[in-house]
Amino acid sequence: MRKPSFILITIMIMVLILSVVPVSASSPPAKVMFEVQTIIPEGGPNYGSFVATGPAVDEGIVCASGETTDVDFHASGFQSDRGVNFQVVKLFTCDDGSGEFSVKLQVRVDRRGNNYNWNIVGGTGSYEKLHGTGAGTGLPTPEGVLDIFNGKLHID
Repeated sequence: MRKPSFILITIMIMVLILSVVPVSASSPPAKVMFEVQTIIPEGGPNYGSFVATGPAVDEGIVCASGETTDVDFHASGFQSDRGVNFQVVKLFTCDDGSGEFSVKLQVRVDRRGNNYNWNIVGGTGSYEKLHGTGAGTGLPTPEGVLDIFNGKLHID
């Protein structure tokens, strides 16, 4: 027969072990849509503004508006005469001062249009642990392009 103190000590050890196991603080993925107006000036980096809508904004995962700047840009595939591939990294800076986040776009422009996939590749401030991915399309404008990003975001 076991002594009650042995059982009590065992229970206390189990409670202690369970109390130090970290709990995941990840938010569930929430839908987001970004409308990004990009201006393409001669001889300078592309820049513009964005407006975000959807549950990710409503839940405070991401800010509602801000400015963008293209911080990396590469093109390939133009020699095939079938289309062009662009790899772009856009820096999103929030108007509310909550931070910045970087989005990498893999763009394909061909006879079917301007389509791309995107994912979050870094952030500062409130967006250090921001993750997300999605797809989008670009529409030409007189100044550049209007991109519509759809996807999901979450914070780890």
